[in-house]
Amino acid sequence: MKTTYLGLELRSPVIVSSSPYTSTAQTIEQCARHGAGAAVLKSIFEEQIIHQAAALEQHSDSAYGDAGLYLERYLGDDYKARFLQLIGEARAATDLPLIASINCVATGDAWIEYAEAMAEAGAAALELNIFFQPTDILEESREIERRYAEIVGKVASAVRVPVSVKLPMRLTNVCNLGNRLLGCGARGAVLYNRFFEPDVDIERIAFAEGSPYSEPSELRNLLRTAAIFTSVLPQLDLSVSTGVHDGAAVVKALLCGARTAQVCTAIHNEGFGIIRHMNEFVDRWAESHGFESLEEFRGRLNFRDDPSPVYQRVQYMRYFPSSEE
Repeated sequence: MKTTYLGLELRSPVIVSSSPYTSTAQTIEQCARHGAGAAVLKSIFEEQIIHQAAALEQHSDSAYGDAGLYLERYLGDDYKARFLQLIGEARAATDLPLIASINCVATGDAWIEYAEAMAEAGAAALELNIFFQPTDILEESREIERRYAEIVGKVASAVRVPVSVKLPMRLTNVCNLGNRLLGCGARGAVLYNRFFEPDVDIERIAFAEGSPYSEPSELRNLLRTAAIFTSVLPQLDLSVSTGVHDGAAVVKALLCGARTAQVCTAIHNEGFGIIRHMNEFVDRWAESHGFESLEEFRGRLNFRDDPSPVYQRVQYMRYFPSSEE
């Protein structure tokens, strides 16, 4: 079924999220062949450039104090060139809409240059992947969210393609931040940015790598938020990411008001063919329920009719009835 997302006409609501499966023209062509609606290119990580430059400077015998800046600029240009080449190769291999992903962390404006370059190279839209790990007890939440808004505003004003923002799960009021980002020029939002979560090795007494892959149960962490988000901020196109493992998950996301669902781990587990299976499931489900288009059922379960906190509390209370009943 067709959908629209960030002003783009997509042949499917299933899009492939930023991952190794969107890192080459060959894998992107695989996404297109199996029916993906779009591909979010593997992220360009600004901090990778910064850290690599710092490591090289540490081992450099240069007498110039600004050697690190030159290294960072050189590495950044090389890094950016490879992503621009990917966009060109992918556009030549397929007509799949390409959404460039940029991981923004620094306070400078280098990511604006990356965004402009990606858009000029042919990216149909941008997805900003922003996360600031709060470690300063004196830094208030509103200051962190102000930095989100500042980045989005600068990028959105610098490019002509639509901009979406991949939001972190740990926000006090994601709808408030979404409204601020809308005012800064964002056209869409993605729920959620799935961060690396380390485990603890109790024998070595050290942090250990956790699994980078999602579980189907994780979808439950965002469905209610998606339903509320799309009811109070219909101006922002919503994409659901994390826990989308099958066609039923796609239908759930759409019923809650999302326009697209992003997949990654499902491809890791099942191969690119899972995209086709998801599309077929959505089509069969819609037909069995008498829907001829996606827009006929999208948002059927959002909270536009009763978004009140009281309703949410009643649902919670049903699981824990009073002892007097």
